[in-house]
Amino acid sequence: MEYAEAMSQTPPTVTDELSAALLGQLGAPALVELTARIAFVNSAARDNIALGIKSEEFSAACGLQPLAIRRPADVVSAA
Repeated sequence: MEYAEAMSQTPPTVTDELSAALLGQLGAPALVELTARIAFVNSAARDNIALGIKSEEFSAACGLQPLAIRRPADVVSAA
């Protein structure tokens, strides 16, 4: 999860140490696949935001707490 969060930051905050630890645990092919999947999901999420597609709030039905709360400062206004 730390790797996914670091990849999804703007700018990305993935460290050499984090990459090396995952490489040691997963091996190169799995790290490449993990990286590609995270990149795809991050891109899809950003596309949804750009298109104004909102969450359907499935997590609320399951009683899950949100992973993050969007603060007003997090919202970027369109110029």
